[in-house]
Amino acid sequence: MKRTVIDFLFFIIILTIGVTLFYFLGRDIWYPYYKEYFIQKDIQPIECKECNLTHVDPNAIETPPVITLIEPKEELNSTQRLKRHLADSDFVFYPKKLTLIGMKHEKLLEVWAELHGKWVHLTTYPFTAFSGRLGPKYREGDRQIPEGIYGISYLNPNSKFHLSMRVNYPNSFDRKMARREKRTNLGGDIMIHGNSVTTGCIPIGDDKIEELYLLAEKVGIGNIKVILTPVDFRKMEVKIKNDKHPWLEGLYGDIKKELKAFQL
Repeated sequence: MKRTVIDFLFFIIILTIGVTLFYFLGRDIWYPYYKEYFIQKDIQPIECKECNLTHVDPNAIETPPVITLIEPKEELNSTQRLKRHLADSDFVFYPKKLTLIGMKHEKLLEVWAELHGKWVHLTTYPFTAFSGRLGPKYREGDRQIPEGIYGISYLNPNSKFHLSMRVNYPNSFDRKMARREKRTNLGGDIMIHGNSVTTGCIPIGDDKIEELYLLAEKVGIGNIKVILTPVDFRKMEVKIKNDKHPWLEGLYGDIKKELKAFQL
């Protein structure tokens, strides 16, 4: 009997060690399944019906054959690529104001510049990685990209992710809602950066961050606004599945108002 108890305790110890090692070292294996099947998605995107287009039946029109011409690939540096974006949008000089729109569901970062009092779309950068889910950032370690209206607090030329631009999360609204809900340790160091890894930041690749970083230097960080939104509210809506955060609807209303000035 004593031998059986010892063997059982030894088995429990080995099992505990194995599970602990798998939890910490095997996160890339088990976490995607956990996120897919067990994490409740409080914010869900909804297609906007009035935004849907009626398309012509492709069978009703005889389509001519498509001829594709293969052109030699241009090798441009970051400055040349940025100047091409500006020239394509009729900018003679660098813009004085910049707005970055990060859309989590679409995994896109739009870049807009002000020209003669109007906002002009310069370019769009796809996210090269993504973490978390739809919904704001609440605390350190939740792997969430924040949602709200922010600025850029500084540029980091020595980032371990090539180059980076720090978003000023948490802002005054984030801190106010945290005090109301008695939340602490909100986290920080939310960056737009290069490379293709992330835990709550927005990576856009090394070549793209070089363009954006150069543009941010020219514009000045005090003239940059960052809108981080769960979905593109110009085309979609969201369904909030619980009322744990009653201020969320108001925040999304503010984001929608901000996005009205930016129409493709």
